[in-house]
Amino acid sequence: MIKDYNPNLIKVKVEKLRLRSYIGFVDWEKEKLQDLIVSYSFKYDSKEATETDLVEYAVDYKKLNKIIIEQIEHQHFALIETVAELIYTKIQAHHPSIQDVEVQVEKPHALRFADNVMVCIDGKDRHNTAIVSLGANINAEENFNKALEHLQKLGYITQRSEFIWTEPLKFKDQPDFLNGAVLLHTTKNLSELKLNLKQIEAILGRVRSDNKNAPREMDLDVVTYNGNIIDKDWDEFPFLAEFILRLNPEIQTN
Repeated sequence: MIKDYNPNLIKVKVEKLRLRSYIGFVDWEKEKLQDLIVSYSFKYDSKEATETDLVEYAVDYKKLNKIIIEQIEHQHFALIETVAELIYTKIQAHHPSIQDVEVQVEKPHALRFADNVMVCIDGKDRHNTAIVSLGANINAEENFNKALEHLQKLGYITQRSEFIWTEPLKFKDQPDFLNGAVLLHTTKNLSELKLNLKQIEAILGRVRSDNKNAPREMDLDVVTYNGNIIDKDWDEFPFLAEFILRLNPEIQTN
């Protein structure tokens, strides 16, 4: 039997990264370098990295730290809010498995009588954007409607692709599939979302076997998450590229 998805989340923290930038909107602040203190953290699924002890499966936080330094050091900003948002965006885009990003930027002595001013971003306060694919060839239309009802409980569906019938591609001796995708805005992190999708599949009657291409009541997969392509097998199914282009054309699939 195929094992259930069971992530091993770990938290990586970088504290008190000391940088200097031109930060502020009055004349002297635009001309004088000032101190910024940056701390950040994120979680990622370390299952493959820890089981293999291979660096290629881990998030390269040394490279990420270098990217942050290059983006902030000796650069010009009016607001520390902008600095925090830039760092948050760079971390989130660095690796597909990164989730629950937290960023803290301090500007020492920015206010009279105060040690510093601090801006914090917590990824749990943000909505994540995911493309979730649906596929079924057992009571397909009925199960699609049920799956959509469950997905709405995970967040907000703002777009959906056309739902199309396709011939089975790998295991031929089975009925055609109904396939589609939705654009979901959710506060769930990637691991939570994947587990919730497996739960919905089970509720709709799916029983997994060694033949992962067997007929099924419902197949739900995270295709993209916050602009990153998550589904490693997406290019094996031509219609998935069309769904991505339709729902989030900014994502590059080639």
